[in-house]
Amino acid sequence: MKNKKILVPIIISMLIITLVLTLFNTKIIKKSIAEDNYESTTEGASSTLIAKYIKKGVKVGGIEGTLEVLDTSDANAVAEDILWGKTAYVKGEKVTGTFVDTVALGKTSGKTFDENTMLTDDYGNTVIVPAGFKIADDSATDVTKGVVIEDTSAKGNTGYTKGSQFVWIPIGNVTTNNEGDSKEIKFARYDFTSDPSASKPVQLAENYSDTSSSTIIESKYQELTSSTYGNTTAENLSQFISSANKNKGFYIGRYEAGDETAKISERVGATNVSNTQNPVVVKKGVYPYNYVNQGDASRLCREMYTNDEFVSDLINSYAWDTAIAFIQTFSGDNNYSQEAGKNTGNILQKCGESILSSDKKLDVRCNIYDMAGNAYEFTTETYKDSRFPCSDRGGCYTVDDAGTGHRDGNPTNHSDQIHTFRPIIYLN
Repeated sequence: MKNKKILVPIIISMLIITLVLTLFNTKIIKKSIAEDNYESTTEGASSTLIAKYIKKGVKVGGIEGTLEVLDTSDANAVAEDILWGKTAYVKGEKVTGTFVDTVALGKTSGKTFDENTMLTDDYGNTVIVPAGFKIADDSATDVTKGVVIEDTSAKGNTGYTKGSQFVWIPIGNVTTNNEGDSKEIKFARYDFTSDPSASKPVQLAENYSDTSSSTIIESKYQELTSSTYGNTTAENLSQFISSANKNKGFYIGRYEAGDETAKISERVGATNVSNTQNPVVVKKGVYPYNYVNQGDASRLCREMYTNDEFVSDLINSYAWDTAIAFIQTFSGDNNYSQEAGKNTGNILQKCGESILSSDKKLDVRCNIYDMAGNAYEFTTETYKDSRFPCSDRGGCYTVDDAGTGHRDGNPTNHSDQIHTFRPIIYLN
């Protein structure tokens, strides 16, 4: 018991001494830090407590912080506000941008647009990409070479059109280089028989309601808002023209209308008439949709897309002729209106495989295929003869001298293996 009484005071005394020494050393250390005033610029400083690690306005151990911290708590940007592929921090979180404003960036990103979206090409020309489409992987990035869009979601229908492609046809002044030079594409109907160069339009689009004799091409052909001849006219010619003028362009099918269900055996002989309930696609490598009359061709084009953002229809003469003017202006082929296709083996080729007679190369100009050959294509133009009111355009593999600018009339019930059609798209 006696030993225990002696140990207790000794232990207490040692604790008191330890506490006093600790307090004394702490005071000395603090004094030393304050006097030495360690900073980020102090050479040979052994401490990692330096100014740049301390928030500005805060003092630790005599060290005044220099670190400036950006407060992002009030930021409200979202991914679509930030350019595609760029990053930013919002409320402490890293955000990767999804905003696309150019054709080139649209092509690189592969973005599908949720709504009709305006993009600019390499030279500042505008292109409107419809909702549910993207810039195609093999598209040009300036409109003079052919900007191609591709359906990725088939917005507004059942999805069968996914993969269909269309090419932007610009109208008005088109900038052609970085110096700001431009060429004009007149939105019009042309008589390529009398003027292959398309230098003198017969009827400008804004004068579409003019039905006088001066607007009749080759004595019989007119684009009417309605017809008493039995053929199907454009669904809404006024709307198409207004849209194209407002948006400075419209789209035509990159290829002739295709039928993905078609086999080669279904395209030979009148006994193998295709089912006109099969949906239309615009894709390379499928057989053209033939054995269909002009009325069914028009219906099938209109049924491709049914939504509030854009309209599909059978191609009209303003769209066909302006596309030729566009091609002749920018492709270097000033004679395209007179080009004719003559396929190897004298048979109907798949979409995108038609051959030009003149150079034995693919019929493709500015990313648009098969206008000069393969099969005649029905349009909404009217031939003013009750027996043959349906107008077709372009060339055919069975005919050597029918070129891209060619016109012909057909009965309303006419359908065969050498007639097909091509859809257009314009924005609401």
